[in-house]
Amino acid sequence: MDIASLIQASRQILQSRQSRRGGWGFVTDQDAVEPTCLATLALRRPSNIFLERALQELASLQNEDGSWPAFAGDDIEGCWTTAPAILSFMAAGHEAARIHRGIRWLLQARGREANWLWRWKFRTMDTNAQFDPGKFGWSWTAGTTSWVIPTAFTLIALRQARTRNLHRSAELDERLAIGTSMLLDRMCPGGGWNSGNGIAFGIPLTPHIDATAIALLALTDQARGDRGIQRSLDWLLTQLPGCSSAYSLSWGMVALAAYRGQAGLTAQTLARSATELMSLLDDPTSADTATLAISALALESIAGDNAFEVAPA
Repeated sequence: MDIASLIQASRQILQSRQSRRGGWGFVTDQDAVEPTCLATLALRRPSNIFLERALQELASLQNEDGSWPAFAGDDIEGCWTTAPAILSFMAAGHEAARIHRGIRWLLQARGREANWLWRWKFRTMDTNAQFDPGKFGWSWTAGTTSWVIPTAFTLIALRQARTRNLHRSAELDERLAIGTSMLLDRMCPGGGWNSGNGIAFGIPLTPHIDATAIALLALTDQARGDRGIQRSLDWLLTQLPGCSSAYSLSWGMVALAAYRGQAGLTAQTLARSATELMSLLDDPTSADTATLAISALALESIAGDNAFEVAPA
């Protein structure tokens, strides 16, 4: 099966898995916002009935305050999935009002380190994790500490919104700057990102492929001349060959496609990863929805169609 055939097969499988409500679950019938967003992005072009139904389901799940929950039927409390939902609507060119409401919520949300009391606690008492609490981003759920993946997704969404002229403000610029500084501060000593901190209990933590890839996608405008980002790209390049996870390999491919032409990245590098991904997806029906969707998006990114890339402002 070639790349175009696998992308088409993945889309058809996603279409067949869409729930009657219009969303997708991970492996069950309960609609979840993360796989629904990834599937929506994979089906974003051309316009089709599956895309429209997905957008209607996402619209129905938006909370009054502009945020999104993690699952359909959750308590009405926003979380990190607000950023992927905004990305989905922006990619489809739909619902500017919903996007604005979601962005307002993101600008108000912040990790608990933003509170002076928690900053004091992290600086004086809870010092096992080494990070600068003055540099905060976004958390998985409200009232918790900033984490890498929620912060990276939010930076991607806010940067795309600014590039698309959907939102421009000093407040947005400030949050982008603070969130970017937080990601750079949480980088592992040798490059790459773990889910939270780079060092804990004095021990350097091991990076994760998906967290590293998504963080790199959020930092494309910081890449030139930044040695930490260069080390992270180098680490990712060494980890992708032989990666046994289609999900992680796909995220790595999406990130490398955004840095094409830098750090020795070539079309051949991506082509080798694509060959490995197609081998892992020999039977695409066996993949869960999130993996299948990000795999299709990764294969699209090879041709320059990258749903997560932020064009220069």
